[in-house]
Amino acid sequence: MPDIELKKIQPNRLNPRLEFSKAGLDELADSIKQVGLLEPIIVRPYEDEYQVVVGERRYRAAQQARLDTVPVIIRDYTDDEVMELNLIENIQREDLSAVEKGKLCGELLHDFVGKYPSATRLAERLAIPADTLREWLQAGDLPTEIQRKIAPATLGRIPAGKIDYRTARQITQRVKEPERAIEIVEELTTRRVPQRFAVEIAKQVAKEPKRPVKTIFHEVVDEAPIFLPFSKTHADVIVTGLKTQTSRKTKDPRLQSGVTVRAQITHFADLKVTEVYRKKLGDFDEEDARQEGGYTLDEFKGVWKALHGEWNPNESVYVIRFRLARVV
Repeated sequence: MPDIELKKIQPNRLNPRLEFSKAGLDELADSIKQVGLLEPIIVRPYEDEYQVVVGERRYRAAQQARLDTVPVIIRDYTDDEVMELNLIENIQREDLSAVEKGKLCGELLHDFVGKYPSATRLAERLAIPADTLREWLQAGDLPTEIQRKIAPATLGRIPAGKIDYRTARQITQRVKEPERAIEIVEELTTRRVPQRFAVEIAKQVAKEPKRPVKTIFHEVVDEAPIFLPFSKTHADVIVTGLKTQTSRKTKDPRLQSGVTVRAQITHFADLKVTEVYRKKLGDFDEEDARQEGGYTLDEFKGVWKALHGEWNPNESVYVIRFRLARVV
């Protein structure tokens, strides 16, 4: 495995990424400074020098770390092979957004018709559902301002300042005026709100094209009641006062100590929230289980698994304590 001078390597002009996280590059560059580049960069001969094929992020971090040479693997690849390799690598390992994936897929379909005569054939080659590939391609139809706000598809949570692709698509499908759709997305990426609110806002903006988006946003988000859904079994023990706590993976950002929320199968009770905090599932004790509805700890673990699929002791959840305000 040879080491070659970094200045003789050019970036990958076919890389699908639209942006790289500065914090991520800084962290990788610091690591490279301390221990070196542990994984080689795959390059191809290009105009008497070399061009990155796989490892663009490592290449940029190595530049930032001011390395003179880097370990490489040299292979001959055609443009379509480079593009295909980048897409497959990023689908499997990186955090590309639907926009970035759609951009590269569109180029593959346009530039290499013989190899990829249809979206279905390309989807088969990439081992993904054809509907997923079509979604990626449709992302390119969104306004550029919205494309920049699309979050990477592989992250567990939507980062601040971003929106998930499906929500963005729902907004643009309902709101035909690009400027108003962009304004909705700007508001949603500024404030974290439940996804159901985003859909309702889009509906109202489409129905009332003359009303300001901010006004509709305020009415839907700030003036809407806060709901906590429960099973009928839990509704019964809430009404009798036996259940005075519930644990959730997410919560409405407006839910804070002192607010009144609507417990919902249908609206059967109002609850006064007395405390909201984060707690690891592994730290739950018998008292927590009792307040969740009169369970033992083992029984509550079983209930949690039935609802969420697994009991991860390292997972932090919101614990929302309350008292019964009134039965409706």
